[in-house]
Amino acid sequence: MNDFRLARPEDRADLEALSALPVPGRWIDLSYRRCFQDCREQVLLGRTQTGEMAALALRSLPLLWRRGTPQRLGYLGGLRVDPRFQGRNLLAEGFALLRRLHEADPVEEYLATIVEGNQLARRLLVERARPSWPRFFPSGVLCTLALETRAFPFQVVSAPDGQCQREYFPCETPEEAGERRWWVQHEGVIGCLRDLSRTRQTRVAGYHGALRWLRPLFNLWQKLWKRPLLPASGSLLKGGYAGFVCSDGYRPRAFEQWLPGMLGMARAQGMDWLYLGLCESDPYLPIARRFRHRLYRSQVFRVRYQGQPAPLNEGAPYLELAWL
Repeated sequence: MNDFRLARPEDRADLEALSALPVPGRWIDLSYRRCFQDCREQVLLGRTQTGEMAALALRSLPLLWRRGTPQRLGYLGGLRVDPRFQGRNLLAEGFALLRRLHEADPVEEYLATIVEGNQLARRLLVERARPSWPRFFPSGVLCTLALETRAFPFQVVSAPDGQCQREYFPCETPEEAGERRWWVQHEGVIGCLRDLSRTRQTRVAGYHGALRWLRPLFNLWQKLWKRPLLPASGSLLKGGYAGFVCSDGYRPRAFEQWLPGMLGMARAQGMDWLYLGLCESDPYLPIARRFRHRLYRSQVFRVRYQGQPAPLNEGAPYLELAWL
């Protein structure tokens, strides 16, 4: 029997080490390290019988807009499992802890994502889930664009006073520890650049195949065109999140002018990448894809426990990318 519980301050170093384990890619392995000091989420962890950190996950309960009223809903994310301990009943024990937390402080539903191509997670969580586990209902596709920043003109504005009441949009926008923000607005489209580099760091863990040898030549080409370079192994990828993106309607021309301002502001802050999350059905997605980017797709799920009705088909919910 493993030890599954909520994290304590003395677990911080082990949690950060587990979060930083490399995630294999086709050409590049990346490491997503998180800082767990002053963490707003509930951090669930699992240790083996010998005390080794085996798994972690995050549960947060933000106040979101639902049908015109504020409602507490959940986010499930940040799942990390040490490859050495996969397949040792970790998932079942982790869901048992999650169920206890849910019963002590229930919400109607949670939002979660599974990266496209992660067939193991989809098979375990969706297709072959045990009866006692929560049910995962597909609710659209999230497209994450890693946009290349450029020296566009921009103008910083004050944080908005009003609140966007779009479905699943956050009612509150509290800043994380060490976070910096800059807001940009253009004709009804507004959002902010979130610098979370003090608490979340993406590093290159290593390169594969020919890219290991071609990286210097590739960087010469990138430098000639003033585009982001491929950093050395172990180096930080400099990027920021586009957060709390909202508009008062369908404004394609305004969005097309707003996005360059965000890219220019990110470049002015020394960032090479701007991470923007838009659902596949979002009318602004085709506009965003006109800019240079790398695209990552994830399946969005609305997660509910047994006894609750299946959710109505209301379209893809808004997701705050930095919370996933």
